[in-house]
Amino acid sequence: MKPYLLQHFLENSAARYPDKIALRHKDRALTYAGLLQKARNLGQGLRQRGVRRGDRVGIYLDKSLEQVIAIFGALYADAVFVIISNVLQERQARHIISDCGVKLLITEEKYLEKIADTAAPKIYGAELSGILETTGSPEPQNIGADIANIIYTSGSTGLPKGIVLTHRNLIEGAEIVSAYLKITADEKILGLLPLNFDYGLNQLTTSIYRGATLVLFQYFLPNSLLKILADEEITGLAAIPPIWTAVFGGKMADTAKLVLPKLRYITNSGGKLPVPLVKKIRAAFPQTDLYLMYGLTEAFRSTYLEPREVDRRPESIGKAMPGVEVEIVKADGQPCRPREIGELIHRGACIARGYWNAPQKTAEVYRPNPLLPRENQFLETVVYSGDLAYKDEEGYLYFVGRKDGMIKTAGYRVSPTEVEEIILQRPEVKDAVVFGVADAELGCKIRAVITLHAEISAAQIQEHCQAAAPPYLTPREIFIADSLPQTASGKIDRPQIIEEYKTK
Repeated sequence: MKPYLLQHFLENSAARYPDKIALRHKDRALTYAGLLQKARNLGQGLRQRGVRRGDRVGIYLDKSLEQVIAIFGALYADAVFVIISNVLQERQARHIISDCGVKLLITEEKYLEKIADTAAPKIYGAELSGILETTGSPEPQNIGADIANIIYTSGSTGLPKGIVLTHRNLIEGAEIVSAYLKITADEKILGLLPLNFDYGLNQLTTSIYRGATLVLFQYFLPNSLLKILADEEITGLAAIPPIWTAVFGGKMADTAKLVLPKLRYITNSGGKLPVPLVKKIRAAFPQTDLYLMYGLTEAFRSTYLEPREVDRRPESIGKAMPGVEVEIVKADGQPCRPREIGELIHRGACIARGYWNAPQKTAEVYRPNPLLPRENQFLETVVYSGDLAYKDEEGYLYFVGRKDGMIKTAGYRVSPTEVEEIILQRPEVKDAVVFGVADAELGCKIRAVITLHAEISAAQIQEHCQAAAPPYLTPREIFIADSLPQTASGKIDRPQIIEEYKTK
């Protein structure tokens, strides 16, 4: 039977590989049979505590075996799992609990103070342990179109917004990605990214789908990452640009001495990877396939660049992944010609249902398909990404920047990404965020905020930009920061940086 609920992945793998390690975290492990039984036990326990079909179950736990059990346990109760990141501020965590009307919270004692005055009942500690050991076997009533998960995207300070994903969304995403990454049951995949992040959640779903082993890991330092890759003989690694920057830019990680013969593939998403970093990864892992991917939570994952193309076109985000179509359209909804910049729109099975409790925002992003005849456009919803891109004559896509982030300076339309790429050519620069601020003479002037690996002055960076590119691509102002704030998923928090530095 083809899986139509996400927990069917777990049931199928438990039937094939009951005694195989499904999850490993530090010195603990769970087999597929053990994970399945504990998830069923929890599902039964949630039902006994009043959780009904469609209720939201909050999961406020550190990355752990219990966090994964809680995900599948909620599904066995026909509930919707909502993961609350442990790095969120107190008001953000409370907002999520209130916004989606969490019926019950699975948590830890150390988080109780943060959520003490929330109305939802809480399961933790001995009570949770007891439920996991009490045999249960609930029969779910959900179908594939039912909601499985609400992912709350968040910056470091703003209130998160919930993106609604169905069982079908998560199943299709796992099946498509595991196919092009060629994931098998022999893999040991590193669970480096948080599971409240769609990219991190996909490591879990693809691993469970294929019957692989997922090694949960909390990233702290580059050397700790490199050590676990070697110690656990990891075959698959997914990361985001700030992690690659830390690994290949700092002095702590000695990548020149790396010998990781088991590492079969590496993926990057969650932001465009600057070309200098692409080249460093390829040099450090010459025998490892590198997949450069692009997507957004509203459409899950959309494109990937095949490894054989990475050295030829490292700037590209590839082509649409199987089962998905992306198009670049002009303001009137018509497709762009090659090299013409327009907005990326996404269609296919991975398109999320919309934003929870936000009909106006949903209507702005999820719109009728402009590629259908006008009288039939209402028949399908597509995602307008807000991302600007173009495609070359061979159909390969190139990310330009956010639609709302383009800088009009001295009559030129400038992509912040383009300027950041130029700045990052200097090996002393760790990260760069570029944006425009109002200027009476230029319309907008380019401002950059950077962090460094090694000492270099703002004037030297300006000189580098002037030598490497036309004058209109040179930042007029450069601020050197000790660090840059990150979102709950580990990405650089651009809105907060812009807000902080736009008036300086």
